[in-house]
Order: sequence, then structure tokens, then C-alpha cells
Amino acid sequence: MGSGQGEGKMASTFSTLHINRLTVKFKDRTGLPFGNRTFSVVRDINLEITANQTVCLLGESGSGKTTLAWSLLGLHPFHGGGMAFNGQPIEQPGDKVHQKLRSCSQMIFQNPAASLDPYFSLKRSITEPLIARGVTKRARAERLRELADQTGIASELLERRPSEVSGGQSQRACIARALSTRPAFLILDEPLTALDAIAQRQLVELLRKLKENYRLTYFLITHDMALARRIGTHVAVMYLGRIVETAPSEAFFANPFHPYAKALLSSALTPGVWEGPRIVLTGEAPSVRRPPAGCTFHPRCPWKMPICQKLPPVKTDMGGGHRVACHLYAKRAGEEV
Repeated sequence: MGSGQGEGKMASTFSTLHINRLTVKFKDRTGLPFGNRTFSVVRDINLEITANQTVCLLGESGSGKTTLAWSLLGLHPFHGGGMAFNGQPIEQPGDKVHQKLRSCSQMIFQNPAASLDPYFSLKRSITEPLIARGVTKRARAERLRELADQTGIASELLERRPSEVSGGQSQRACIARALSTRPAFLILDEPLTALDAIAQRQLVELLRKLKENYRLTYFLITHDMALARRIGTHVAVMYLGRIVETAPSEAFFANPFHPYAKALLSSALTPGVWEGPRIVLTGEAPSVRRPPAGCTFHPRCPWKMPICQKLPPVKTDMGGGHRVACHLYAKRAGEEV
């Protein structure tokens, strides 16, 4: 292996990722003899991520956020639509362009304890990607010292196993492992949920610092509105497999449009995230196996109209890069998507 790869340098840079009407389906195995039926977990997703952004994907559990993220890296195949990476179309999962995206990407998962091998020391877990790439022992040791210093892992902890350190230290090790190959694009799937409040605050600052030092692009999956407001540059709100609102972060938190987005913000416990009245949604989110007709949010929407039960909403440009899919803002009621 050449010296460039051996030192763990990026195989590709990250400029833009265009997601165009991406759809992901699962097989419905809940009942025989109809086991070959499928249902859409992610449907018609349009999203753009450009270099150095922090795009926050918001929504309840079960809305399809993680499935979308996994599909970006080919961990789930997509069944409709597609993507373009740095201006080159991804024709099918795993093709050459998709491999370029994957080569400059890494993922950080929600549960650090489950993300690390319980029998490996933190040192071994962090350097495992470098071992797989044939990096020399001396170069690995140098990179390990650099990563430990940058992520705040004390040297005496590197020989310990995940069960012997705190959740915050385990997540730091996961971050260090992800950075070991010098990626340009990081997908963070609820990276702070399993941690206590002090560890969360510390890791937020760490992620900010690393983004600046490494010139990283983040795709952050979270239901933490305060976190999205603190570090996000752009926001996308997802409900039942669809994106219902996208906006620059400042514009979104100043004036969200979609009723679901307002309800999410009003549920935040952190002061200052939402100044309006509390919006309490009734009922549970419908099943993705049998989504409601029309606007899928209408069974829970406080402002639903008759048209909401019949037609899917249009995507309306509210100005300044702020777009919302809701009949309340459609230019012509009854206009089909």
C-alpha cells in the first residue's frame, strides 16, 4: 500500500452531496402469505449537503432518520431516486462514485458501549481502521497520540476496555476512531443521547472544535432541539419518511412553518428554544406500513383542513432557502406535487 494511504489520508474530498427523490423500502414480513410486499421507510427525499455545513435531521423516533443515513453509505440499499456526489451521479449503491463517498465518510453511533468491541482496549479500537489499511506500527502510534490529544482521552485510559471507562470517554474513543482515517464527512446518529448532561456539554464543544480543525461536514441526526440550534447551520425536519421542512438553522429557529416542526420545538425543555405556546400532539405517529392518504401528518395536525386528507402538500419556497411542505402555505390549494 502506498505511503499516502498508509498514513490514513483521505481518499476523496467532500464538496456536495445531492439527494434526489431517494426512496428506501423494506419487506413486510408481518403477515403471511403476503411476505413479499414492501413498504417505504424513506420516500422522495430531496436534500443537499455542502462542504463545511452541519445539517441537522430532526424528527421523532421511527421517522426514518437513521435509515436515510445508512442509505447514504450503502448500509441500506435505496430503491428509487438517487444521489450525486461532488457532481457525479451515483447510479446504484456501491458503484465507483458511491465508493468515493464512502471513502471520505465515517459514522458515529448513538451507543458508544455497543459501538466498541468489549474485548479491545480503547487504543486497539481507535487504531483498528489504520491496521486494516496497513499503516505501520510507528505511524499508528503517532496518529494515536495525536487523536488522543485532540479528543481529550488521557493516555492512561487508552489501555482500558470500554467497560472500564465512562460513557463520555467511550464516545471520545468512537470519535477518535472515526477521525483516524481523516474523513471529510461525518454522520452523527444521536451521538449524545446515551450520555449525562456534563459529558454532553463537553462533547458538543469537542465536536465544534474538531469541525473547525478538520474542516469537516456534519450530518447530525438528533431529536435534541437545543443541540441542533447550538451547532447546526441547516435543518431538515422529517416525518414518517418524508422531509417536511428545510431551512438555514437561524431562520428555522426564528420562525418554523410546518405544524410538526412547531410541535417539535415546543417540546424542547431547554429555555430559549421555543417562545410560543406549547403544542401537544395527540395520538401516535401512524405506521409507515400504512401511511395516511394526503398529508401524512393530518391525523395529528391541530390546523388540518379538508384538503389535507386528500392530497399531499406542495413544497413552497418561503424565501431565504426556507421550504415547507404544507397546505397552509401552498400558493394554490389543491395543487398537486
